[in-house]
Amino acid sequence: MVAAAIFACTIALTSAPDSSAPSGPADPIAFHVRAVDPQAQEWIRVGASASKTFRKLLARLASSDLIVYVEIVDRIIGGAAGHLYFVTAAAGVRYVRIEVVADGTVGEMVTLLGHELQHAVEIADARQVRDPQSMARLYLGMTENLPSTKYDSVAARVTEERVRREISGYRPAPPAHSDAQSIAGPLHPFVAGR
Repeated sequence: MVAAAIFACTIALTSAPDSSAPSGPADPIAFHVRAVDPQAQEWIRVGASASKTFRKLLARLASSDLIVYVEIVDRIIGGAAGHLYFVTAAAGVRYVRIEVVADGTVGEMVTLLGHELQHAVEIADARQVRDPQSMARLYLGMTENLPSTKYDSVAARVTEERVRREISGYRPAPPAHSDAQSIAGPLHPFVAGR
């Protein structure tokens, strides 16, 4: 029942974007990466505006049959900061969900999301991945992985470092001026690094 509800919501959210909506790197709807939570939407916007590598991941996913949903969760079994699940494949479209624990700075969360989006690209490129079992086979078949990293990839770790470097100098634009905000400073302080 839960899977049916997720699938129904997924189909509803994947309808064609509004043609009056702007498209470009800062518009996640133009890509196949979606988030309902405003905080996760902000990470996608920051990644798209501050990191060339992050933009390339979004562009690659936009040209694929993969739809990616980003969800913030309280915790992940095993203590990971983030991971990707295969949800379903239907009508020529595959759906995955990235879950992240929101316990880092904006920079740390964008970096983590870049790592997980690289996994999404790996799945997009692996047309044989159509369910959780075939996704597991993909990662278990990577000879680069050790038992402790059996569901990871070197490419995801390299991508994470690239995104970290690219956003290290990023500073969010100051908010619209109001007396309270100009005294308090930016609403979203940014500190790069993990």
